[in-house]
Amino acid sequence: MLKVILAGGGTGGHIYPAIAIASEFKYRFPDSEILFIGTRKGLEKELVPKNNFKLEFISAKGLARSLRKELFFLPFYILKSLLESRTVLRKYQPDIVVGTGGYVSLPVLLMASLLGKKTLIQEQNSYPGISTRILSLFANRVCLSYQDSTRYFPLKRKLRVLGNPIRKGIISGNREEGLRKFNLNPDKKTVFILGGSQGSKRINQAIREGINYLEQAGDIQLLWQTGNGDFEGIRDFMKGANVTSTVLPFIQDMSSAYAVSDLLVCRAGALTLAEVTACGKPSILIPYPFATADHQRYNAMSLKEKGAAEVILEKELKGENLTILIVELLKDENRLKEMSRSAKMLAKPMAASQIVDEMEELLKK
Repeated sequence: MLKVILAGGGTGGHIYPAIAIASEFKYRFPDSEILFIGTRKGLEKELVPKNNFKLEFISAKGLARSLRKELFFLPFYILKSLLESRTVLRKYQPDIVVGTGGYVSLPVLLMASLLGKKTLIQEQNSYPGISTRILSLFANRVCLSYQDSTRYFPLKRKLRVLGNPIRKGIISGNREEGLRKFNLNPDKKTVFILGGSQGSKRINQAIREGINYLEQAGDIQLLWQTGNGDFEGIRDFMKGANVTSTVLPFIQDMSSAYAVSDLLVCRAGALTLAEVTACGKPSILIPYPFATADHQRYNAMSLKEKGAAEVILEKELKGENLTILIVELLKDENRLKEMSRSAKMLAKPMAASQIVDEMEELLKK
């Protein structure tokens, strides 16, 4: 029986790819045992059990980015997390260990390498995190999402550019069913506003500020995931706006949401972009400026350079420039088709399967 450990946590951007890999491995090897390692502070404590996988915790902490008192305790936390990782690895005896980022992956993958375990890293972003760059020196395989990322790694023979694993069924949404589900007009262009699972106050604010430009266009409607914090305010605001809209705090059925969309306005997280390209959707990307090492900007510019997206940096974001760009793009059918074609060319919908192929190859050696 094969045993697999996956280490990744903190945000959905690290956890969902791990779940996609685990699900594909379990599909291919039904008798395998899969264990996740995370921390009690990350989203993994909710998402992993919800997807029917086992989870154990260690005490990993991120690197301090300023001279705070936590910095002086960092060596203690590093040692503790390494020892805790060794305990779990010795107890579970995995055949292979996979890291998908977040500070939890560093001690687990490092200790697994020291114990002689097969190891694989999956990096979501075009600008790789420090954990990935350190671990690439020890891991057997490094699976990247962007060709641009290869320049950051000295050991090229370990690299595979396979894309980001996405949730099964994300590309199988039906437009007609989605329009009915979200109560949208089939004769209007649909803008899907997606600020992440928690929403984005800056994006929400910009759409509100520029709503008059969307009203003047006349044939535009909104599917708007606001996040819980802004939901009531935006719902009430849109009741007085002359724009067809469906406003929700969170959308569970993302496949239908993508299917009804003619244009997306969203952040540039790696998982979001993997889904956007897999669905072949044109997008206006507004990178979150406080992401680690500004990786969302690198992600966004990678799509823009290939013609798949337009980018507005948050420091330049205003209601006027965002909504004018929305209207201009939706009026240009040829441009939308070209952006869609470029997005599909960047898509790697088989990433999860190909990563499991790499895992199989390592296990056979």
